[in-house]
Order: sequence, then structure tokens, then C-alpha cells
Amino acid sequence: MNEVSAWSIYDGEILILTVRDEPGVITSTAPLPRGVQPLRHPFLSAAAREAGHESQLKQILDAATDTEDFLARLKAAGFRVVPN
Repeated sequence: MNEVSAWSIYDGEILILTVRDEPGVITSTAPLPRGVQPLRHPFLSAAAREAGHESQLKQILDAATDTEDFLARLKAAGFRVVPN
């Protein structure tokens, strides 16, 4: 069985995202409308922790090819990536 890796993403001292290296759900800080299912992603699961960064994080995720690439892009954008 493979162990799942996880990270916390910070902008300065503000926690903005948590990420797990397994396909799954991506959750927003905003509640979903009634009857709408959460977005599923093919290579990671994540939970936004701060609304002001969600658009930028989505753009970075959309450009990434895998979790390692996503984390590298987050670092290149100036975010701090902390393994859990």
C-alpha cells in the first residue's frame, strides 16, 4: 500500500490550501449550491482554506501536469509548501 503525501500551502503565515497526493475532491471555501457535487481531480485532492487565493490556485492547478509540477509551480509563484 502506498502512503499518501500531504502538504500545507502558505502565503506568508496564512494557510491557503491543503493538498493530498491522491485523486479526489477539491473543495472551495464557498459552500456548493444545493445538488451540486464537488469537483473531482485526477491526480490530487485539495481544500482551499482562504477565499482570496482560490482563483490564482485554480490557474496554477489547471497548468500543472501532476502533483509534483503543481507544488513546483506554487513555489515558483512565491507560496511556501510545507510537507505534513
